Amino acid sequence: MARTSHRVTAALLVAVLVSACGNVSSDAGASGDSGEAPPGITTDEITLGATLPLTGTAAVAGQGLEAGLRIAADEINAAGGINGRKVKLVLLDDGFAPDRVVTNVRRLVSQEKVYALVAPSGSQGLPGTWSFIADNGTPVWGPVSPADPKQQEVYLLSATRASQQQVAIDYFAEQGSTKLAVIKQDNDLGVSMKLALDLQLPKHPDVKIVANEDVQPGSTDVSSAVNKVIAAKPEALLLATDNNQVALILQHLRQRNITIPVFADQGGAGTGGTSAVGPAGAAAEGLIGGMQADVVSTDNPSVEHWRSLAKKYQGQQGESGFSLQTYSFLKAFAELVKRLGGDVSYANFNKTAESLADNPISLGSIPDIACGKLPNGHTCVQQAGLAEFKDGKWTVLRKFTPPK
Repeated sequence: MARTSHRVTAALLVAVLVSACGNVSSDAGASGDSGEAPPGITTDEITLGATLPLTGTAAVAGQGLEAGLRIAADEINAAGGINGRKVKLVLLDDGFAPDRVVTNVRRLVSQEKVYALVAPSGSQGLPGTWSFIADNGTPVWGPVSPADPKQQEVYLLSATRASQQQVAIDYFAEQGSTKLAVIKQDNDLGVSMKLALDLQLPKHPDVKIVANEDVQPGSTDVSSAVNKVIAAKPEALLLATDNNQVALILQHLRQRNITIPVFADQGGAGTGGTSAVGPAGAAAEGLIGGMQADVVSTDNPSVEHWRSLAKKYQGQQGESGFSLQTYSFLKAFAELVKRLGGDVSYANFNKTAESLADNPISLGSIPDIACGKLPNGHTCVQQAGLAEFKDGKWTVLRKFTPPK
């Protein structure tokens, strides 16, 4: 009897070990070499997060960004999820305050245990999170217009502010403008503008900067900068400010009967939407905006598909350009994760993302996403377009092109 008991015990032990080994094998398949599954992943769910300005001075943009994520998540989930996993979104409001952006990112990673950040916003706050992100290895997919940190975890899916500004400089030079003025914020936005000028002006030796003025972030006092620009008599004006200041600057210019072309990047111009042109009113006529995604009114089939979904969205700004942008980012993320197969480890995420240079993700609503290896490959899109606000709507002025 004792011998039989030992046999039964041994058999049970073998069964337990086999079962345990099976679980380890399954986890390793999800996590790669580490043997530990990444956060935010279960057999039936993938948790993704973003920090957005849902209230405050940039709430209109934030609501559009939120709408695009929710529209994409609903569509993905209705189709069965990503490799069978439903998307769970955790979206936190930062009120357009840099310190809250940092706090939200830490909460999303440490407390909410998100697998990745998808389309977070906050050009002033996100750079303050890069060290924390590196420590945790959390992928940041498509942050909205921050500077390029050339960091393993961060993948930029839109033309940077600098790239958009470079394309605008090329455009004004081709139009014969030789005297340009600049109004920029004394922050990351201004740094991007300086980079664009440093890169592009040598390519256009006839183009000169006749005024280069700074304004304080979040301030409504733009009159001094505008007055100095007017005094310099430029032929075109480049802005590197938020959407509220874009509107104020346009109003000041038009009140003085200054009708020179004015450019602002996607974030500042709110290209495709009303975040800048709405407050500016009639003064917005002729505003040129950087284009990171196609404009919402185009007959592009991919945009028409998004628009059919956006019309059913119940929140604010569902049909804005910001919505189209983040919708496209999450759809691209879903495609990338599908390509991961059973190994959703961060190592495989980075490896697969860096292979997109050879096999891009093509959606039609945004330029092809063709990430490569560092140091430059995580800026996954080099092209930018231009659109003009005319007769109450945005019209494509220049399709996606790289800077010269």
